[in-house]
Amino acid sequence: MIPSKRNIAKSNGLQRKTKPKIHQKIANTFIENAIQKNNFGALKTIYYLSTILEDEIIKEKKENDLITIQIDKREMLKFTELTLDTIIKSTKQMQETSITFFEESDGIIEGMSLLPRYYFVPNKNIVELDLYVRIAKMVIAVKRDYTNLNIKSLMQVKNVHSLRFLALLNKMNQEEILKSKTLNLEELNLFFGTNYKSWSMIENKIIKPTKEELDKHSKISFDYQSNFEKLGVGRPKFKELEIKVKL
Repeated sequence: MIPSKRNIAKSNGLQRKTKPKIHQKIANTFIENAIQKNNFGALKTIYYLSTILEDEIIKEKKENDLITIQIDKREMLKFTELTLDTIIKSTKQMQETSITFFEESDGIIEGMSLLPRYYFVPNKNIVELDLYVRIAKMVIAVKRDYTNLNIKSLMQVKNVHSLRFLALLNKMNQEEILKSKTLNLEELNLFFGTNYKSWSMIENKIIKPTKEELDKHSKISFDYQSNFEKLGVGRPKFKELEIKVKL
């Protein structure tokens, strides 16, 4: 059962942040697994949360504890470059997103809501959010496997695929043996949540605009090469896309 608003505030206190940090660390595994399928506004909202959450408010808490943070709505709108309607819709979607944790050695399966509670305070520029400590730790990357990102620059990105692609690139950059990766047509559609029938459509609709945005706004981008195979007479068939990290 989720504790009441009063109990949460009493036990944890409310954190008020008006000036987000430009640089913050976000766990790659969290980006890749938890928010890959969320919409554009939800992705920007989670990136924004990474700039205002602090280690100090969670380091003495248990992972199943809830913390409450207060956000200045005006600052959030300015920083994310989103509209209020978009933020409200995105917040609702985040609440509907669940994260499942598996502990195979102990046979444990545990699920958590990405955002258990949100509250847009009436007649005030305040938004209250409840987060489980375990989720908050992933967002601010107090554990291993993180990358420094310029969050403010990412707010200028207008393509949801660009934000999603960053998860893959950051993971590749962290692993020495994974400086390049190949994806076939089916894998590309699965990753981007699309259903394109040809490589040319994916290249024109996703790969080219994504590369253009990341080259402009991100410290990490990519180069790519499309590989084809000849199957008898006729035009070669698309085989796979090869991606290489570019810093």
